[in-house]
Amino acid sequence: MYTDRRRAIGALTAAGLLWGTTVPLSKVALEWLPPGWLTVARFGVAAVILLTVTRSKFRAVCRPALLASGAIGYGGSVVLQNTGITRTSVSQAALLVGAVPVLVAIMTAWRNHAVARPLAWAGFAVSLAGVAMVAGGGGGGATVSGDGLILASLLVSAGFTVAQGSLLRGRDPVAVTAVQFLGAALAVLPVALTSEGITAAPSSAGAALAALGL
Repeated sequence: MYTDRRRAIGALTAAGLLWGTTVPLSKVALEWLPPGWLTVARFGVAAVILLTVTRSKFRAVCRPALLASGAIGYGGSVVLQNTGITRTSVSQAALLVGAVPVLVAIMTAWRNHAVARPLAWAGFAVSLAGVAMVAGGGGGGATVSGDGLILASLLVSAGFTVAQGSLLRGRDPVAVTAVQFLGAALAVLPVALTSEGITAAPSSAGAALAALGL
């Protein structure tokens, strides 16, 4: 039990560190790919890799509910985030994204009708107040519309994270992630095609490497 807990904490820590790189990488990658195509590329390539790894388990978890959850939770939230990043500064976006853990904690407490300790609620309030100050403070390159799109993406992402526990129950987590990434790529593809057209070759090696990193 203790070993499993340590592995879980280690996995979540690694996920958090990787997740923290997505905003600056996205800002660079968006110099080449528009928001929709960057989302399609990010999750499409990742889905192919994960489907190759989990091909024996894919059929067991490939369900409409999981595809839809990926379309909304990954595809929807990241399209909003990418669009917001194009309209605000990378530092502003990165600070706002830090609100997700607080939103997850609040949504979890509300969903499970759990009563958090007063100190926890005080921490939530301080964290959200900090986000409000960041959003209201502006800064170089920041806009209200950009920050608003980022905040909308955070709400979708936090709700998706809270729901993920029930979706993963009894299923292989890597296979579930593969299906959800596939759902995200398939859902955003027609949006990218109709609203953004066909994208050109990368304008710089840095933008291409950033997209590959994502």
